[in-house]
Amino acid sequence: MTNTETTLKDASTSIEGVIGIALVDYTSGMALGTLGGGKGLDLTVAAAGNTDVVRAKLRAMELLGIKDEIEDILITLGDQYHLIRLLKGRGHSGLFLYLALDKNRANLAMARHQLRRVEGDLEV
Repeated sequence: MTNTETTLKDASTSIEGVIGIALVDYTSGMALGTLGGGKGLDLTVAAAGNTDVVRAKLRAMELLGIKDEIEDILITLGDQYHLIRLLKGRGHSGLFLYLALDKNRANLAMARHQLRRVEGDLEV
């Protein structure tokens, strides 16, 4: 198990095409850790905005009576993928990893696979 900073660094180096990554508490909308981003991507703003996305999907599932868990949420833009992975397991309730990828450099399937691995290593 690794801490947040180490986990984010590991993800940013092991996943091709990373623009930015954040660990987010969706109960508060606060980023617990960020790496990357920049002028074109403010990760603290993205954390808060994607918290609304997660909450809306959870609410929709509840209204629909869906008794399953969200694995991840994918948002595709013209030149980026935004991947939200809800964390499971002890101590991870209410958290998600947010990953922004350059669509031209990233392999989405591999990014999802690597993000699952990173999730398993994370200690919060």
